[in-house]
Amino acid sequence: METVRTFCRNCSAACAMAIEVDQGRMISARPDGAVSPYGAYLCPKGLASVEFHNGAEDRLLNCLARSADGAFAPIEPEAALDAIGAKLAALVAEHGPRSVAVYHGTGAYRSTLGGLMERAWVSALGTPNFFSTMTIDQSAKWVTMARMGTFASGRHAMRDLDVALLAGGNPVVTHQGAPFALMESGAPSRALETARARGMKLILIDPRRTETARHADLLIQPLPGHDAAIFAAIAHVLLRDGSYDHAFVERWCAGLDDVRALVAEATPEWAARRADVSAAEIELAAKWLGDARKVGVGSGTGPSFSAHSNLADHMIELVNVLCGGYRRAGDLVRNPGTLRPRSFTEMAVSPSRGFERKPKCLSADTGQLLGEFPSALLPGEITANSPDRIRALIVFGGDPLKAMGDPALASAAFAKLDLLVSLDSRMNETGKRAHYVIAASQPFERHDLTLAADALYPEAFAQYAPPIVAKPQGCLHDWEFFWEVSARMGLPLIFKSWSYGQRFEDIARGLPLSPADRPDPEALCRFLAGEGKVEFDSLVAHPEGLRPDSEPAFVQPAPDASGKLQLMPADVAAEFHGYAAEPLDDGYPLRLTCRRVLHALNGAFRDSRAARKRHPVNPAWMNPLDMADLGLGEGVLVEIASPHGAIRAVARGEDRLRRGVVSMSHMFGPLVGSGDPIADGGSNPGELTSLSEVLEPINFMPRFSGIPIRVSPVSEA
Repeated sequence: METVRTFCRNCSAACAMAIEVDQGRMISARPDGAVSPYGAYLCPKGLASVEFHNGAEDRLLNCLARSADGAFAPIEPEAALDAIGAKLAALVAEHGPRSVAVYHGTGAYRSTLGGLMERAWVSALGTPNFFSTMTIDQSAKWVTMARMGTFASGRHAMRDLDVALLAGGNPVVTHQGAPFALMESGAPSRALETARARGMKLILIDPRRTETARHADLLIQPLPGHDAAIFAAIAHVLLRDGSYDHAFVERWCAGLDDVRALVAEATPEWAARRADVSAAEIELAAKWLGDARKVGVGSGTGPSFSAHSNLADHMIELVNVLCGGYRRAGDLVRNPGTLRPRSFTEMAVSPSRGFERKPKCLSADTGQLLGEFPSALLPGEITANSPDRIRALIVFGGDPLKAMGDPALASAAFAKLDLLVSLDSRMNETGKRAHYVIAASQPFERHDLTLAADALYPEAFAQYAPPIVAKPQGCLHDWEFFWEVSARMGLPLIFKSWSYGQRFEDIARGLPLSPADRPDPEALCRFLAGEGKVEFDSLVAHPEGLRPDSEPAFVQPAPDASGKLQLMPADVAAEFHGYAAEPLDDGYPLRLTCRRVLHALNGAFRDSRAARKRHPVNPAWMNPLDMADLGLGEGVLVEIASPHGAIRAVARGEDRLRRGVVSMSHMFGPLVGSGDPIADGGSNPGELTSLSEVLEPINFMPRFSGIPIRVSPVSEA
């Protein structure tokens, strides 16, 4: 038996772990707290990593090709690559590079080499068609950055906050923390306990008393879809009482008078009526924020999934700005980066409004957000009446048909593709409709670095992970797929260390790759670590990870104070007035909200023993009083109808939910349910979502939470 140190790749926390290996087979996993800034910690997904690797989810061991009759047959990787490369080359030759698109799923974020090779391939191809999960769940944050601007010094670390306000997030379950949800990704409960022990106050705004709420000093439980009203009211109180950060706003912001005018009537009483909460709770939250020295205000997925998500996120960030919720010159930067070190400056970066510039989508008048098109427009980009429409789609580590909602519309669009390729370690709903399914290697079979988590750790830390076991013969590394296809298409690749906010073409440092000589993955990792604070050889010699031995970093004074945060652009104000004029009663008595489960991440890991034992289906959780009003018993089969569709689900009572709200997890069940959620293994709430109606402006975000619904019992007959 051998103990191998590595790190988990199930989510962005990238927790350090130790794997027991016996004769080439992984036996068990445990946390490794020797060096990790999270200490010894693994969530249930990490603890089940060995089970996942050893086949808990019917792992693909061979690549597959779909024949004309729809049946799949195994195909050798080389033959699949030849066919895919030839088809892509022919499409590009006839229709141009814009005929090809990629979709970057949740699994792709857990593969450093694969994700960067994908970016190199997209750049070499010259297509603007990059889609990802980022524009499915939280693209409202990107819209806010584009319309308001950003502050270069970044937010305060949770370890420095006096007051933290989190709207619509549950990091104790999701392990999704910094920067927007404020919390630490790894060991979140431990971090919250430590923060509150030193005096930090935590305010949560969520329709459900979540697992994170046990750490909260104040919990506000609104009707979903009214975050904009609550945060407008908080801004109203901060301005009314003069408790906002005058110095910060005066120096770095424009449009304060427009904010005053907008929120003048947005009193706590007005917001309380719209959101069905207590005005006193809004007043208290605003007082705590106004009295605090270091404040952090952020949000999770909830507001970004609900109605008026772009407006809600802007108002949330507006409150953070009014409180001066950013590091200032002289403040300690607890993690300035290890593999990708950065300097931090106290400076406002004016808004770019990049979505107003070319390239733009074919199906809607909108451009890119941080280099990506909105995923909700992917079906329209496939079916557009244009010679530039998408004809080939490479799906890397994701299941867009399941994730984007409105499966009838999305499936019909995907059926029009000349080539659909799924690059994944498991079969999913998109893979079932693909022309080729490329069986990808698993994390413990490939080389990796903690590059994606580099800025998310609460303290500077880095770890290198060589393979623990060999990949099966019928599988490909995801980076290999993009390199092999590129070689067959005659595209020269330049491998670079890219991150959000950068244009791949503008990155000067790159590693040209030969189309004939297969790259050495360890050499690629060495290149990526080349500008870091620790030598790559030191990372190799310390598999438990390293904390760099360097001088403390501090925020530097602004070299340029001309940039301004635009607090209230005209289009944001127009959205607010439209929201404020909406009637509260739309004829649907309930709202369906999203929720996460600890043992799964989006569509992955749902079939482990622990996950299926706890979550054989995704129930429709309801407040018991609502169930009683509807005459529903525990475990009864119900129909949930929205303006756009209907599903059947199993009703369960949960008194942690406020009245008027039903809560379900996404990514359960088949793409389209049979009507029997028990047999299906759950229900797909995406069937209640529309990709053609009630979409947000700019990012065309559909509504995945706060969906207007009716619930009725299904008779046995």
